[in-house]
Amino acid sequence: MPQQDPPPKVKTAPQRPETVGRPPLGSAGEIPWFRGQLGGILRDGPTFGPRKDEFLPFLFVRANAGDSGARPLNDVFWESPDIYVVPGQEASTAPLQPASTGGVARANGPNTLYAHVWNLGKAPAYRVRVEFYWFNPSLGISRADANFIGATWVDLGNRFNNATEWREVDGPSGRYLSHGCHAIVKCPETWVPSVVNGGHECLVVRVHEPMLDAVPPDQFSAAADRHVAQRNIAVVPSASPAAIDLALLLGYVGQPGNAEVEAVLDAPDAMQWLKLYTGRTDPGLQLPANPVSYGLSPAVVAESRLQRLEVLPFELRQGLLQRVEKVRRGCDPQAIPFHASIADIKRGEAAVLRVRQRMNGTVIGGYTVVLIGS
Repeated sequence: MPQQDPPPKVKTAPQRPETVGRPPLGSAGEIPWFRGQLGGILRDGPTFGPRKDEFLPFLFVRANAGDSGARPLNDVFWESPDIYVVPGQEASTAPLQPASTGGVARANGPNTLYAHVWNLGKAPAYRVRVEFYWFNPSLGISRADANFIGATWVDLGNRFNNATEWREVDGPSGRYLSHGCHAIVKCPETWVPSVVNGGHECLVVRVHEPMLDAVPPDQFSAAADRHVAQRNIAVVPSASPAAIDLALLLGYVGQPGNAEVEAVLDAPDAMQWLKLYTGRTDPGLQLPANPVSYGLSPAVVAESRLQRLEVLPFELRQGLLQRVEKVRRGCDPQAIPFHASIADIKRGEAAVLRVRQRMNGTVIGGYTVVLIGS
């Protein structure tokens, strides 16, 4: 099966709030009640129930395995299990089903992208547009930095249409895999990541239907909008030593303010995406027994030359790094250098390092680095 985790739970019975207090059908009070409802609509406009319970599509791409489309999010939202990469494969020859759901992009070579998209609305959705983008490694993604890769279209059943198995479908722009209310679609264009970033770019998928479930053209926030998903993950499989230096863009903000950027070391079992990477329900990974050097350097002007701490002796690196950096955000593009390394990492060990950017207590972006023994 193309996914390791179960689909999100959905309601199976309609809920119509406008029927509350309605007299029995055919009773003497039904016509006056109806006229009262009509008068209220003409006077105040229609009253709707919860968006997902209207007869409309409810499109989204998951931010995590248990996601059912509720927004906003204020935790890790950049590790989508619904964006797949198959390295070393041209899109024109790639199969409909990805060879792996946990593949890692290969720099300076062909990669094929896939997206797992959902409709949990009461109405089916036709000619749903699925868009693929890449970004330089960033803690704040917006349209200003978007690089369009390609787009395709798919038809989705309503949330009651949950087929028993995956099947191939001839869609509005080619073939795809359907499971009724959700589908796996392939980006029609090959993606070749820049060797400058080592293939560690961020990926974004947007899904929308312009008439019944649209998304604003400038909306690229996976935390704020269910139509958007991000995969901001760098995996460094390595025998000893393992190291990475990245310049993480801070992105653009609506108004100047103070930001806090934090780097945290998490255990492997705190990252659900590793199930996709290993192809196992229990990845069986443990924190490294040896110390991990990681942290941040002061923010710099974007595109400044990155100082690579991996060239320094291991024992000197941690003294040059901070776990938290305070940044005054203005209009100028900024970046914050991040470093992580371990002198000795063994097979079966992994260090999950998450970097978050907060403004006014809200997480506005993040990036995850995984050092994993191979």
